[in-house]
Amino acid sequence: MSVSTSVKTVDRLVRIVDSFTSQLSWTLTDLSEDLDLPKSTLHRFLRSLEAHGILRQDEESKQWRLGYHLFVWGNLAQRSTALWDIAKPVMRDLVADTGETVLLTVYDARAVVCVEKVESSHSVRLALDAGSRRPPHAGASSKILMAHLPEEEIEEIIESQGLPKLCANTITDKEELDAELDRIRELGYAQSVEETDLGAWGVATPIRDWDGSVIAAIGVAGPTSRFGEQVREKYVSCCEEASRRISSALLAKV
Repeated sequence: MSVSTSVKTVDRLVRIVDSFTSQLSWTLTDLSEDLDLPKSTLHRFLRSLEAHGILRQDEESKQWRLGYHLFVWGNLAQRSTALWDIAKPVMRDLVADTGETVLLTVYDARAVVCVEKVESSHSVRLALDAGSRRPPHAGASSKILMAHLPEEEIEEIIESQGLPKLCANTITDKEELDAELDRIRELGYAQSVEETDLGAWGVATPIRDWDGSVIAAIGVAGPTSRFGEQVREKYVSCCEEASRRISSALLAKV
């Protein structure tokens, strides 16, 4: 097998596994259509991933799901990361202070990934799971990270994937997005209302590394029925304090 063929195979395997971040289970037919891969080719890849415990097939529904091995890798990765160890108790405190769901996000390969979520005790909560990937131009926890990317990276994101409309208030105009990112840099926080999900709002602040670079974001999110100006001010202040605590703890580890 040539190097180029090997790389192509790995790319396909990653695409297959990554499909389960947007949908928890797939039939062979649906996944084949989504990835634009022949069913025979895809089936071979699925069986190979199953043999390594990366995917599993439900015996009754015949649908494919993530396997145990990814959870092992994920737990090891989380526990070996200083950011996660430091952020988790701070996130719990932020949930206690706000009563809303708290998200920890990072930027990765032109997308924003939710690496941890601590749920609120309310029955109406944000439907976003850890491991989910979203475009960086929509949502408070995404925009705060996009605002601190190099200008060249921002341009590449827009050129390569555009500004798709995800919900009622998603910013889809480049000039409007540029103005929004400037505003975020000036204010030090990001806000969103129904940019990714109907009836949902959020605020977020950046987490900085020892050299001042933004490495993650912490945000509070909930339904619009519990959102208002006073609530926004309080939650932005809470997020800013949480960011400072995490950044200070990271600095102490250097």
